[in-house]
Amino acid sequence: SRLFEGIPQDSYFYFVHSYYPVPQEEIVSGYTFYGDEFVSAIEKGNIWATQFHLEKSGDNGLKILRNFERWCKE
Repeated sequence: SRLFEGIPQDSYFYFVHSYYPVPQEEIVSGYTFYGDEFVSAIEKGNIWATQFHLEKSGDNGLKILRNFERWCKE
């Protein structure tokens, strides 16, 4: 996903709760492993969502927000 450009594999993000989506389509753009592997980011067209909190995820969250801003300007 373009949203994750510049973010290293196995980076850490802040999660508050333990539920997660189980998408019916091929819209998965990110997985997380914490005991089990689960979907933590989805994307379809110009719609995207993350299970984790960008605003609480430090530099990695800010990078995703910057990527989104750049993507919107294109």
